[in-house]
Amino acid sequence: MLRYRICDQRDCSVWVELNRAFMREEVNDNEFWNEADKLTINEFRELFAEGMEANEHVKFLLFEEDEEPVGFANLMISFSVWSHGKVMIIDDFYFRPGERGRGNGRVAMQMIEEYAKEQGCRRIQLHAETTNPDAIEFYKAIGYMLADMKFCVKYLEKEV
Repeated sequence: MLRYRICDQRDCSVWVELNRAFMREEVNDNEFWNEADKLTINEFRELFAEGMEANEHVKFLLFEEDEEPVGFANLMISFSVWSHGKVMIIDDFYFRPGERGRGNGRVAMQMIEEYAKEQGCRRIQLHAETTNPDAIEFYKAIGYMLADMKFCVKYLEKEV
């Protein structure tokens, strides 16, 4: 039975492993992602620690089946005038390849929606690359609308 929990410090290694697997898949599909898959394990650990410190606005969910990690979601809570309050942004959502097609994604999204309601969020938003038609069809099948918008990004140089 699929369940989720909010990550804590002991989940760093599994969070790093799952995020690295996700990035390897995404980079293979799309060259947009600024060599994010080239981060070292220590850099990933630093990202995890930074996210954990921002715990009011950033939540890392770990999905488990029979106490084995099978997926994750990286979430952010923001504010939107358009939504008249808080919104939950699903920045990353991933299940191991062997776990896909079994209904886990659908159940996990229902869990995320309930969690968002508990947090007082009025909308959930996410992005899916056009190079990932399976994800787009999945989100449409569970009731998400496609919005004809462009995702604009500018990478900033990190100060030394």
